[in-house]
Amino acid sequence: MQKSAPLELLADASGSVTFGWADDRVYYARFSRSLSARLGETFAARLAAAVEGVTSLSYFADARDLESYDLAARSAILRVLGRQRSKIEHLEVLWWDGTEPREAVRATFGESLHVTRNAAEFEARLVAYAPQARSMLVAKPEPPYRSRWPLRR
Repeated sequence: MQKSAPLELLADASGSVTFGWADDRVYYARFSRSLSARLGETFAARLAAAVEGVTSLSYFADARDLESYDLAARSAILRVLGRQRSKIEHLEVLWWDGTEPREAVRATFGESLHVTRNAAEFEARLVAYAPQARSMLVAKPEPPYRSRWPLRR
């Protein structure tokens, strides 16, 4: 089983993804601003590597801060999730706009898919599956680099 660890951050000029194991067998990802094709494909590769090492998991995708996404990014992530469908017990999504998931997505994931636009409901479900997530999600991920000299005014 996977243990919780600090969340990681992938970012480019248009947006970011914060992700990692929130608890045993609970994988969390939070998407911010815009998900470019390159950022989405990089995250999909990291997700595939993480999922490969477990027999089952719950996946929580927090898209409350997402403003837009490249279709190639979305497709890359859905391909990974579709290939690993047999391992996914619960797929929870906090969605950002007024659209519903396409019928093909609902058909692929069936009863395991739960989509909400209510942040409080999403967070309650996350904490129910991953009690350690409450403290983890408050902490910010480490920046990818640190400056040797602090900026002064």
